[in-house]
Amino acid sequence: MKAKNRRSTVCHNCDSPLEESYNYCPVCGQSNTDNNITFWILVKEFIDNYLGIDSKMAHSFLPFLLRPGSLTNRFQEGKIKHFIHPIRLYLVMSIFYFFTISFLLSGVNFTSIEQNAKTNITAELDDLVKNDRLSQLADSVKVNFVPDSLRSEFSDAQTFNALFDSISTKYGTNFDDLDIDLTGVKLPDEKKEPYFERMHRLARDTRISDNAFIDSLNNGGQGNINFFNETQTAHLKSQIRKVFKNDEGFKGFMLGNLPLMMFILIPLFAGVLKLIYVRRNHLYIKHVVHALHVHSFAYLMYAICLLIIFKVITESNFPGWNIEAVRGILAGVFFIGVSTYVYASFLKVYNQGWFKTLIKFNIVGWVYSIFLYTFFFIEVFISFWYYNG
Repeated sequence: MKAKNRRSTVCHNCDSPLEESYNYCPVCGQSNTDNNITFWILVKEFIDNYLGIDSKMAHSFLPFLLRPGSLTNRFQEGKIKHFIHPIRLYLVMSIFYFFTISFLLSGVNFTSIEQNAKTNITAELDDLVKNDRLSQLADSVKVNFVPDSLRSEFSDAQTFNALFDSISTKYGTNFDDLDIDLTGVKLPDEKKEPYFERMHRLARDTRISDNAFIDSLNNGGQGNINFFNETQTAHLKSQIRKVFKNDEGFKGFMLGNLPLMMFILIPLFAGVLKLIYVRRNHLYIKHVVHALHVHSFAYLMYAICLLIIFKVITESNFPGWNIEAVRGILAGVFFIGVSTYVYASFLKVYNQGWFKTLIKFNIVGWVYSIFLYTFFFIEVFISFWYYNG
């Protein structure tokens, strides 16, 4: 821990005389610290002492970014005085990453997902006649969904229904199921209550039992769950209701558990490395340090990637772009970049040939992906099972 600059000449606990160079009182052992300080000094000391954001971070940043595996090797060589500790680096980057995730998901809930689905949907041509909501669209809008070749063939049709009848009469069902894209089309308001709004309302209605709520969730079907016993089934139904009652709270609870899940994966990732490199006789701690460094880099890069994708690459900033395609390309570039960095760190840390390293890198990635997905689903289930809404 960084030595304090705010010293006292008298112990505030036992009144023993002190020299300003003392870190602790030699009589009672209390830290030689004057707590009569400004708030900003307190914040600065917290950041320096617990997050390690000081000169060590400055010394570590370029090797961390540009020389994969360099910090791991220096740590193993004992050259740690001028470089940030791996756990502190991991802590800083994980805070940044999970804060970014929480920030980007701050407005996402069941209602927003439903609304997004309504504005980015596809339908079939006959839905413009049969669907109560879509049939309310103006004729000029519906006609534009018909291919130009068909419109010119039946140019005498004065309305969309007449045009559709003419197409159906001549071609049967060949064009009834023609896919149309409704993205960006302003749809008429639904006459009935939106599904998730209804579920929110029913979940909060204390007059409705859990069984009745589950039946409503299934649109009147039976909510029987056969692979749990009676007590577990009752708890499961209660938890489902709690999630619908406060989906924002559940999202926050689940996200709050993710950092712990990822931290638990660090020793497992190191264990896979130990197994893959068992003949190299590396100590387990070396693999742990390496795992901390590559995870830290991945957190930093993926957080930056997510911010760019969802806050910079938007339709308002780049009108006319294929936003989804650009986002996909950018995500792929970052994934390849992170993967290349990790592969280069394997070469540097374990000092094997590129082909052997490539094989081991892919094996580690495959096994770790299984761990990652498995633990994620376990984390979601545990969060769901113990959520207290």
